[in-house]
Amino acid sequence: MRFNLQPLVVVFGSMLVAVWALPFHARNLQGETWILQEHQKTVTEADRNVFQATITDVELGSFLSTQGLHNNSIYNIKGNYKNYNGDSIVMKVLKIVDDEAHAEVKALKGVGEYVDSGMFTVKGKEEPVIIMSKVPGSVLSDTPEYQKAKTDDKEKMKEEAIDLMCKEVAQVGRSKGILHNDNRIENIHVTMSGNKVDSVRLTNWGAYELYTMDKSTAEAEIIAFCKKRWTPVDWFVQADFGSGSIV
Repeated sequence: MRFNLQPLVVVFGSMLVAVWALPFHARNLQGETWILQEHQKTVTEADRNVFQATITDVELGSFLSTQGLHNNSIYNIKGNYKNYNGDSIVMKVLKIVDDEAHAEVKALKGVGEYVDSGMFTVKGKEEPVIIMSKVPGSVLSDTPEYQKAKTDDKEKMKEEAIDLMCKEVAQVGRSKGILHNDNRIENIHVTMSGNKVDSVRLTNWGAYELYTMDKSTAEAEIIAFCKKRWTPVDWFVQADFGSGSIV
């Protein structure tokens, strides 16, 4: 069983202090019979061949993201690659080739966002990479609408995004048999219409908190599961408390 550490804001006198604690809702999946197994456990020997090829005909574009838990960086791609416009795809540079990497490729294939994978030379060093569809939108807390909003409006935006996110989790789960449960705010892209969240897309199909599931599960049951585990409290944004108030 895995746990996500969540930030908890504690007030001491007039000072806000952020500490890391177990989440308010335990991520206990064992009681959900429709959640079958960790997606990584479905990796087969055939799935482990996806990084054997060498990729050469790609030109990296601008740098998109810094190092993550399992990746070193993410880049835009210049020009076209195969039948894809460079504006519609990105390259993720992984740290190592292991079953988490194999599982991510398998999941991307499952949800229709996989383009290619293999070894590619980045800054003079051969690295394992995945080329995948670029997910439209932005992280909610990065949008100008959220950053300019008052506290109550920010909470409303979070609620709107989580509602739409859980519907998307259910739709993907029922159509693809994959449960995306790593639904931190940074893994969800939104598009805005004024101060209203118009749509959401799931990102980050890494093995962590990814499960296979029974596609016949009722949509309402999946949504209820998702909304119980992901609330505006879980979508903590440190910048909302000011850089001088959080330690």
